[in-house]
Amino acid sequence: MFPTILLCTEFMPQVTLKKFAYPESLIKSYQHWDLLLRPEQPTLGSMVLICKESVHQYSSISKEAADEQSLIISDIERVLKKRFDYTKINYLMLMMADPDVHFHVIPRYESPVEFCDKVFTDKQWPNQPSLANELQLDDIYQQELLKTLKSDFISLESKETTKKYRRMYTSGCFDIFHQGHLNILKKTKELCDYLIVGVSTDEVIINSKGRPPIIPFEERISILEANRYVDEVIPQVDKNKQAVVDQYNIDAISVGSDWKGKYPPVTCEMVYFDYTPNVSSTVLKQKLNITPK
Repeated sequence: MFPTILLCTEFMPQVTLKKFAYPESLIKSYQHWDLLLRPEQPTLGSMVLICKESVHQYSSISKEAADEQSLIISDIERVLKKRFDYTKINYLMLMMADPDVHFHVIPRYESPVEFCDKVFTDKQWPNQPSLANELQLDDIYQQELLKTLKSDFISLESKETTKKYRRMYTSGCFDIFHQGHLNILKKTKELCDYLIVGVSTDEVIINSKGRPPIIPFEERISILEANRYVDEVIPQVDKNKQAVVDQYNIDAISVGSDWKGKYPPVTCEMVYFDYTPNVSSTVLKQKLNITPK
């Protein structure tokens, strides 16, 4: 008789996230919230803050989520003030078409603001913002804005470190989380102040392995977010490791020792760990007689 595998049933509100172009639009993932760049920009730097908890009333979010929200708002205001010198910020909580708890973050500008040699105006100032009105940002400007804001949020972190590295990255499918995964996370965290973990999306796994994962992306990512060694979890949407190094200011990447000589070239340092003997997702699937559909 095989042991029962318990799958997580409470996970992030995928419909709302996907409506706002997650994971491509992700600026920063916090423990209880995801901060996204709004695909339609009513004003420059508009964002969406979405609670990861499966609740449809603001009063239902956990105390931990409420406490973290105040810190996130402080981060948002510090970043946008320094970057664009906004006049005010409007926080809109609508939850009509999208019932999951989320806020539209709309910076307001009394005067025109410049970004990448282009001037943007807040056409509704000083009246209420209109989400139907959007700035005409082409893909290049949108991507540059996303990259800039990601970097700005990273810069809020302390630069001091007592460990070998300040920021490290590791990634994987994490289809069936096991002791080997835990060992790599623990050893990596011992070397750094801030550990970012990339979790492959279902699409990445299908493209690379020709089959879907046993456990869907939203559940796999929630398992990693609950791990005490992990500071931030991001979606791994492709195998471009250098892009992660550049966007997240990574000092070193950790992987299993079987990747020596095979890992794509990156500009940061590499740290190789020996795998835990006789433990792998493949072995566990064989023992449990699990075949992905």
